Amino acid sequence: MMDSQLKKAVINHQQDRVKKTLNELKNDKSFSLSSLIEDFLPIMVMECSLRFGSFHFVKMSLFLKELSQKNFFSREAELEIARVVLLGLSERHFIHLRADSTGYKEDEISEKTYDKLVEEINKGNSHNAFYYALGILVNEPKKLKAFLINLGMEKITDSLGHSVSCFFPVMRDITNHHKDAAATSVLSYVMYLCRYSYQSKFNNNQSRRKPDQDALETLGLKATSGTGIVNLHHMITYYTFFMLGDSSFYGELPPYSILERFFGGKKVDNQRLELAEVNKKPQIAEDYQQFKDNFSLAGFKDNLSFLFKNLDDNYKVTLSYLHRLFAEYYNPGWNPHYYTGLYCALGLYQSDKVKDEKIKKMAVIQAVEYFTDNAL
Repeated sequence: MMDSQLKKAVINHQQDRVKKTLNELKNDKSFSLSSLIEDFLPIMVMECSLRFGSFHFVKMSLFLKELSQKNFFSREAELEIARVVLLGLSERHFIHLRADSTGYKEDEISEKTYDKLVEEINKGNSHNAFYYALGILVNEPKKLKAFLINLGMEKITDSLGHSVSCFFPVMRDITNHHKDAAATSVLSYVMYLCRYSYQSKFNNNQSRRKPDQDALETLGLKATSGTGIVNLHHMITYYTFFMLGDSSFYGELPPYSILERFFGGKKVDNQRLELAEVNKKPQIAEDYQQFKDNFSLAGFKDNLSFLFKNLDDNYKVTLSYLHRLFAEYYNPGWNPHYYTGLYCALGLYQSDKVKDEKIKKMAVIQAVEYFTDNAL
């Protein structure tokens, strides 16, 4: 469990105390990144210093927690990443607000309950909207999560995808799986959705056309093209649709037509496409130091064959190396997109939904390039 003094240090921005704890973790045999993040989730979902306008830190942290639980990270990587998480948290502000699952007094849930939920969201009445969401959470939790995600679908183009991508991992990993933060996470999402108004069109019986493989690959080429934050979000949202389709709670095909509108007339980045086609004969790194020596971030485009060879032959270890390498460049004002972009890119790299290897490589190049352009 989280040390109460550490929690106070993070909330009160006492970075000297946080750094002292980080040094102590090096000798703590029981330390795990997953447990550390788990203990901080109740405050993460009520972040109020939204530097990038949406809930990026909890999303980043949930992705890191998932990789930690699956034993992707070495101990050395987990310690470096913990530094990013704790120091990053200590720079942020949080509302000390926790909701619980009591309060809903109606006898049953019906379609009228969902209608009232949307009606109150459209009015911007987050308190009233949460009342109806709470009743659905207790009685039909899977349906509520999918319903809220589908409302978020309507505003993907207005929110750079955040109305879905920020809350998909929250709905997947916290709601109904974290008793201390489930209701609070729903409140957080309802408050976010109250920024907009909705027709609830993706919660109606609208047909969802599954794109054929060529169309899906074309979307992938567009998603992994371009530089900067907007284009990175294209790739993140593209992969989020894959995760949604595989999730146990969503249970339907995501409306890929939204991505077609989101990407618009975007052109494929031919320069990145050429980089993805480079094929040399590199070596496999025997340890982290050799990986660093052969994969300089400052000149990463010259070492892509090395990176892809290591991902192909030693994916788990190379994933850990990359996260550890990014963490070594931590500085105040850390951008959660660094890890979120990397997570989605590496997820695409292993996905069997994309057949074109160039798309997978372009995603990784895009994520690394975003990091080097902004962190180095």
